[in-house]
Amino acid sequence: MNSTLYRYGLILLSLLLLSACGFAPRGSYLLDEKLQQIYISSSDEFSPLVRELKRQLAQNNVEVFEYAQEGVPTLNLGTEQINKRTLSLFENGQVAEYELSYRVGGYLQVANQGNFPVQVRLHRDFQDNPLAALAKQRERELLYNELRTMAADQIMRQLATVSW
Repeated sequence: MNSTLYRYGLILLSLLLLSACGFAPRGSYLLDEKLQQIYISSSDEFSPLVRELKRQLAQNNVEVFEYAQEGVPTLNLGTEQINKRTLSLFENGQVAEYELSYRVGGYLQVANQGNFPVQVRLHRDFQDNPLAALAKQRERELLYNELRTMAADQIMRQLATVSW
């Protein structure tokens, strides 16, 4: 009986310490109460980035409107830019390694509060192999999806820092 009480006390103490240090499960963001509703404006409403961002917002109990509403904050996203830069070459002159740069920007527009800039820049290395072109194409697509997910995470973090 005494050891059971000791275990429960230890578990309770651990939970209190975790909650006191600000621990939160990955993917949960403490957004301002005024950001519980939002509209996302983008040149491509169905892009993978916008879909991922809407998924993460819904996961954090934020209502995403299909159309702009008066008084509802608007997240205006620019177009995604993906660039490749050669890092190294094989002896025969073919590209061996790229640096992929992903960039997206925009701003959060809040009525009577102004605009808050949103800027994401990510870089990843990608090793190419011309002998496995099909596999490398699939790997590149997976890498682009990963970059979009990471960009949505960064946008969510930036939204969590907005306060007025």
